[in-house]
Amino acid sequence: MPISQLSGPLETTSRTLDSTLENLDLVEKVVLEFAQRAGFIGTDLEKIGLAVREVVANAIIHGNRLDSQKKFVVTMVRTTNQLRIAVWDQGDGFDVDRLPDPRSPEVLLRESGRGTYLARAFMDEFHVRTEPAGGTTVSLIKAIRKSRTQRKQALGSSS
Repeated sequence: MPISQLSGPLETTSRTLDSTLENLDLVEKVVLEFAQRAGFIGTDLEKIGLAVREVVANAIIHGNRLDSQKKFVVTMVRTTNQLRIAVWDQGDGFDVDRLPDPRSPEVLLRESGRGTYLARAFMDEFHVRTEPAGGTTVSLIKAIRKSRTQRKQALGSSS
């Protein structure tokens, strides 16, 4: 099997943090650095940062109810083909299909209520799972699409 088809992790990192809004900037910085190492730049990088920031804010505010004694965990995995980011909190979970439509007139003028919508729009995959042992995990996946130039550089080819 060619190396390019292997899907095992090339890099993995995880952070366990207190549920405080002060940790939003730290998480976004760590994720952006990780995503840059995966080859993301420009608008794609900004979208990943915003998606993760929104999911982490929801974990802190809605999942852990701003209880600084509760933790959340951000796990990042990079494979040849994907960037995977999972955010686990100690909350009871939610049904993503029951969230109000952020484009509806009642929700449009609210200060909040668009985070999950944006995260879903900016990432290739978005999954929510209530864990059997407790807590909720939101998983975000972004495909790594290398340009022809990037592939040539990675292979060391000059043609």
